[in-house]
Amino acid sequence: MGVLSYAAPLKWAWLTVMEFTKADTTNLVTREIEPKATGDRRNRSDTTLARKGSSSSLTWEDVAKHNSVNDCWVVIRGKVYDVTEFGRVHPGGRVIYLQGGRDATEVFSTFHSKSTWSMLEGLHVGDLVDDQDGSEIIRDFRRLRMEFTKQGLFKSSKAYYAYKLLGNLAILATAITVLLASSGAWLGLVASAFLLGLFWQQCGWLAHDFLHHQVFSNRWWNNAFGYLVGNVFQGFSVDWWKSKHNTHHAVPNEFHEDIGAMDPDIDTLPLLAWSTDMVDSITDATSRAMIRVQHYIFFPILMLARISWAQQSISHACRITSTMPKKGWVEVALLAVHYAWYVGLAFLALPPLKAVLYLLLSQSLCGFMLGIAFVQSHNGMEVYCDVKDFVTAQVVSTRDIAHNAWVHWFMGGLNYQIEHHLFPSMPRHNLMKIQEPIKALCKKHDLPFEECDMVTGTKRVIGRLIEVSKYA
Repeated sequence: MGVLSYAAPLKWAWLTVMEFTKADTTNLVTREIEPKATGDRRNRSDTTLARKGSSSSLTWEDVAKHNSVNDCWVVIRGKVYDVTEFGRVHPGGRVIYLQGGRDATEVFSTFHSKSTWSMLEGLHVGDLVDDQDGSEIIRDFRRLRMEFTKQGLFKSSKAYYAYKLLGNLAILATAITVLLASSGAWLGLVASAFLLGLFWQQCGWLAHDFLHHQVFSNRWWNNAFGYLVGNVFQGFSVDWWKSKHNTHHAVPNEFHEDIGAMDPDIDTLPLLAWSTDMVDSITDATSRAMIRVQHYIFFPILMLARISWAQQSISHACRITSTMPKKGWVEVALLAVHYAWYVGLAFLALPPLKAVLYLLLSQSLCGFMLGIAFVQSHNGMEVYCDVKDFVTAQVVSTRDIAHNAWVHWFMGGLNYQIEHHLFPSMPRHNLMKIQEPIKALCKKHDLPFEECDMVTGTKRVIGRLIEVSKYA
């Protein structure tokens, strides 16, 4: 959903075709972390327990040593917290480990409600002695957030979201009507498959809004609608999406040669490389040869995207039934409802062969419509290897697509991608209101603010692929 990574489909396609490839394609930040089978319920790492009774004054040098999934400390507002064990059951996914040894103040503040702050007390291990309360750009960013809060820009219009939900259901109703009325005719089959794919694409944006907690102040209702629109309507696992998407927001376009892609949305090797650093990390000739033709396979492979995301969702939901049984079985049950109505519709209205073709066509068309929208946002933008402050990381890795009514609808409001990345819990209908203040912030601090139309954005994506392919 805009944001969804197509790393998964690319790797899936690669491993399907090249079964002899034995390289481990997961890394520290994208693999699933399973809860430890410990006999106690502690929430501290062994290193923290060993420090018990020692000074609570810590330096950045002390904090930086604790940057792994088995020993993870983060800094929030000058205080140091051990999130090693909590990260394994963190509702937002394993993204918390990406902030190990770093200042996580802005990431935490951006994604959590005020009530969450009280949960940090039990994780506190000390205070920084050299905290500078952020750089000038971070202080300016915090002032903007306070201003936007006072202006009520984080409050949603429930009527707007009711309209979006009803609009999506109208697309679904039209798809079903066309299919049933066409009596198996090819034109009706194709038209209905397109409309069904469009319904899923639009549900992707709507689930994205709910799961960023843009709509309701009560997060239970956001999650409930997320399950309805995500699992039941669209067929995507909410927990799978949260883990991937929250990671993407925390470290957009960040890549390290020794670890790989921190951001799952650019974890696209060995099929696509978005920078020369990514090419340099490739060690085999076959993968380099693939990179040399990446601009030819880019669009065709988007057709596989939804099929693979669906497969990834089912796999993830089944896997967490053993680690998080309640959540896992809810996910499995809701995904089963999705496939009951979707597959049932196809075989009720069509003979078997046409039903299979309908299923494949609707999946492929949706994959392409999702893909062509979300590649606009980050692909072809800077891929960085150094750790950046929150604002700089979001801006240099992201582009806006110039507004018009059709683009805003088709992209689910994510044509304002820079604004969304800086304030992900702001309702989409308010994002255009903050573009000018964000541009002013970028101008003050000499940050590039990229904005172009959708055609130009697509050309820049392909241009980057061609540029990197020549380097390979």
